[in-house]
Parts: sequence; structure tokens; C-alpha cells
Amino acid sequence: MPIILENISFFYSRNTPLETAALQNVNLRIEKGEFVGILGEKGAGKSTLIKLFNGLLCPDSGKVTVDGLAPSSKEVKSRIGMVFQQAADQLFCRTVYEEIAFGPLNFGYSRKETEERVFEALEAVSFDRTMLSRDPFSLSGGEMQRVALAGALALRPDYLVLDEPITGLDPSGKKEILDTLKKMKDQGTAVITVTHNLKGFFPLLERIVLLREGRISFEGSREEYLETENVLLPPIASMIRELRSRGMPVNPAIFTVEEALKEILRVKSMIEKENSEK
Repeated sequence: MPIILENISFFYSRNTPLETAALQNVNLRIEKGEFVGILGEKGAGKSTLIKLFNGLLCPDSGKVTVDGLAPSSKEVKSRIGMVFQQAADQLFCRTVYEEIAFGPLNFGYSRKETEERVFEALEAVSFDRTMLSRDPFSLSGGEMQRVALAGALALRPDYLVLDEPITGLDPSGKKEILDTLKKMKDQGTAVITVTHNLKGFFPLLERIVLLREGRISFEGSREEYLETENVLLPPIASMIRELRSRGMPVNPAIFTVEEALKEILRVKSMIEKENSEK
């Protein structure tokens, strides 16, 4: 069963002069195994939305269920792995091992089962076991983000929810996180990410949800998104759209630099052939 949000509204500073509507009448369904991107400008309600999934926030109106259960239930919290934007705010243990093991131990798994999950999660984020004795706060930003991700993966979640997971990372750190997320999706885990980094994530996204002022203004596939006016686009997609507007017959469903290069060369070859036949 999926994550289902029905007619969700959420307000900050409810019933005060500072009341702000963060989400208004949101309806959303996320299935297991999907890779979903939640996009929007700052203040659109993205981070508020994902905090409803596991009961960190409760809606002022509407209903949220995860596999038919209330988000606040312990069972749901074991099914959803959360990784926040600032990994340092999520880490608190003395060693990487303790950090990754915290979730399984908290949910009652044995020491042996927990150790197996720690090693499995460590491998998933491409760390070797020498990292386990390290102090998490002595690590680089990218390494801390991978430790936070490993802590979520140790729960073997059905849904992996991330808030700007590659912001501030260097290129190698971004690639490592993206490779791990793709692998988790391929193994059947739903990956739901809030992101501004369309350049990194766009090739992986199967479905896009665009929020504007607390409402869903678009929901659909990458291909549908590219055909929609007035939406946020990754640089490559913007370039392809500009080429199409100038009359070049390029395929709009281009998501990576490599695809763009092949498509431009294809069109160039086609045009040269047509000119030679005139």
C-alpha cells in the first residue's frame, strides 16, 4: 500500500496574528518503488510536506496514511527512513557504528541483527568497516551525509525520504549519494526527495510534484514536466527547450549532458544529410 495524503492543510502559528498556510488542500499518493521529486521555490511547503509522512508534523485538516496506518505509529516510523538537509543536526552518537545502529536497536532488533544491518547499510553508501570507529563529527560534509543515509537505510525502509540530500556536497559526494539512491530504488525502495538540484536528480526522477504556495501546481512524469510552461528546469532541459524554440527538431525528453550531446549530433547529421540531397 502507498503513502496517501487526502485534502491536507497545515498552518504555522495557527490561530495567531502570524498564522501562515504552509499547505492547502494537498492530495498526493506515493507508491512503493517510485522515485519522486518534490520541487518548488523556498517557502513552497516542501519540507513541511515530507514531515507529515512519519508524524513529525500532524495536519490541521485532512488525513495521512502510510500503508493504511497512522504516521505516528511505531510501525510506520520503521518503514520510513528520513534524511534531513543538515546531516550534522541528525547525528548525535560517538561513533559511526553507534549512529547507524541506533535505529535498529531502538526498534528492538537484536545485537546480531543490528550488526548485520549496520554492515549492509555501510556497504550501501560505499564505506568500508574502518569508518565504524570514527567520530561522525570529524568527517567531511559529504561523509556525514552518507552516515545519516546509512542510518536510515539500516531500517531497511519501504520509503526513503530526503530533504536536499546533495546540497553543499562536492561532485564526488553528490555522485556517491545519487548512485546509492538509484541502487535503493532498483531494490524496490520508494525514494522521495526534496531538491533544488535538478541537474543532479532529474535523470532519476520518475514522477515530479511541484509545489507553489502550499498547493500542488504540477504532478506528472519528467516528459510531461518538460512540456509544461513556467516550471523549474535543469540547465540541460532549458537548453533543449531553447533549441526547440529556435526550430531545431530535438527530442524534448533529454535529461543528461550525454543525451543532449548525442541528440544534437543526431540532428546535426540529419540536417547535413538533408542539405547534401538538395
